Amino acid sequence: MNILYKLGILISLWLLLSGIQCSSFDQNLSVSSRSEDEYVEKHQAGFARDTLLIHKYHKLGTAYLYQNAEKSMMYAKKVLQLSQKHQWGKGKILAYNLLSTYYLLDGSYDVLRELSNETVILSKRLNLPFYTAHAKRFMAESYTEYRQWDSAQINYQNALAIFTKIGVNSGRAICLENMGNMYRDKNKNDLAIKYYDQAYALYEKLNSDRGKASVLQNKGYLYHRIKSHSVSEKLYLEALELYRKDKNPYGELSIFNDLGNTYYWSKQYDKSIEMCLKAYNSSKQYHSIQQTNWALQTLSRAYREKNMLKKALFYGDEFAYNRRMLHDGYIRRQYTMYQLMYDNQQMGTAIQQKIIDEQSRIQQLLIGFSSLIIAFAAFLWFNNEKLRKKNAEIREALIKGQTIERKRVAAELHDHLGGTLASLNWYLYGMDKKGLSPEEQKIYDSVHQMVGAAYRQVRSLSHNLMPAELEEHGLVTALRRLVGKLNENKNIEFAFNHNGFEKRYAKKVEFELYSIVLELTNNILKHSGATKAVIDINESIKNINLTISDNGSGINQVSKQGIGLYNVKNRIESLSGKIQILDEPEKGTRIEIEIPKTTA
Repeated sequence: MNILYKLGILISLWLLLSGIQCSSFDQNLSVSSRSEDEYVEKHQAGFARDTLLIHKYHKLGTAYLYQNAEKSMMYAKKVLQLSQKHQWGKGKILAYNLLSTYYLLDGSYDVLRELSNETVILSKRLNLPFYTAHAKRFMAESYTEYRQWDSAQINYQNALAIFTKIGVNSGRAICLENMGNMYRDKNKNDLAIKYYDQAYALYEKLNSDRGKASVLQNKGYLYHRIKSHSVSEKLYLEALELYRKDKNPYGELSIFNDLGNTYYWSKQYDKSIEMCLKAYNSSKQYHSIQQTNWALQTLSRAYREKNMLKKALFYGDEFAYNRRMLHDGYIRRQYTMYQLMYDNQQMGTAIQQKIIDEQSRIQQLLIGFSSLIIAFAAFLWFNNEKLRKKNAEIREALIKGQTIERKRVAAELHDHLGGTLASLNWYLYGMDKKGLSPEEQKIYDSVHQMVGAAYRQVRSLSHNLMPAELEEHGLVTALRRLVGKLNENKNIEFAFNHNGFEKRYAKKVEFELYSIVLELTNNILKHSGATKAVIDINESIKNINLTISDNGSGINQVSKQGIGLYNVKNRIESLSGKIQILDEPEKGTRIEIEIPKTTA
């Protein structure tokens, strides 16, 4: 990406020197999906006709969304391809929104997050808050799936605020319902029911049978989780009637699966089989492998409980096969999504190539002079590359030097100063203070306490600089021990969440992450004025995610330029990671760090 970017700069220089007003020529040589020029609309011949087609295909894709998933996806692709042909931002957003709904129903949360990020960027540029809010909601759904509750809640609240501001009650209702699902998954059932009831009231006001059915279904699953199967069944049946009234086959299909599951756990195996067979047949018509899989799994279980082993084995084999198909489908969908994005970029390049061809006659007259300029620029570029590599080596050496120096200082503190203080402490123990006057005894006791405190501080400092458990037991153990030490300060309460993060990584990665946490927690202790702070570390499919947040006064501009944060950024850069600092005065600070697993 850097090479392409630099190449774009070189060609921009070429065109500038040749005096050609062709600003769009260099803009599309970068394939970055977030360059400024991706959002510059370049309508081609037939734009008016294609716009009508885009709206027609979007309407068809939306109509088929709950009828036939494959057709819905086909029309969404047509919308995206035509929108890209003209670089029409609104059309792209329509396609992204439709695809996001499809991937949400299909459970493809990684692709959903990619689409949501793209939609947020584009909709903000085009000032389309309605689609920004929906993208935030989709993003929150993906965070909820991976149990990243804080991120999910922030995105839900942002979406809800936008929907409220622009007066879109349907969006508010969806957000409230989704927040109910989030609290249900967190086992906060009272809060979940509160949000479900608010969403249901809004859907009722909007006269939306589909919305009311969805709330009842989600509420039914809450009662299923707490084993109130009779209540769950009642809610599912009410939802089923509403889905039928709405003519929503996907809703019926999902209810059949939920009813089959509820009947299975309440040991009504015949009813379970009846519902799951309906779900199985409907899922094949809708082309949903995920729904098919749920039906097959419950069928296999129910037949096994009825001791009908031949059928149990048949559906169990089908379930195993479909589970593999589900995984294959997930890979294909990811490939399709990235292929669409690639085609998106290629189409933009093709449009610019047409402009280039039209101007080629003028450009050829200046090619000799331009070649000299490019050669000179290339010379500067290669020299710059050498400097960048040298700077990277210097940063790496600096970090290694800091690590070695830390070990040396830790050893010096522990072996020399710590030993001296320990000896001094024993000498004080050996003194007979009975021969001292009362005033001298007070001085003796004070000195004794100060020496003991100094010894403990030196040991703590030595341990924090290079904890033995980091090398022996790994990052989680070292951070848990560090948080325990931090909580001895009594002023700020530190919490540590690692969400099953137990895997060992390379020593460099663990040491850098530990050093980053140490630096940032020291900043919190010194500057934040906070009463609470949280350290979160977890893994996603591609990254290691570290989040440190507090409820303090925020980071001022001086602190942002300080040595501490500079060191943190250097360490993150050495791991090819990213950092994002979110802070508001008097509301606290949140620092999000993302390290790719490829470096770990």
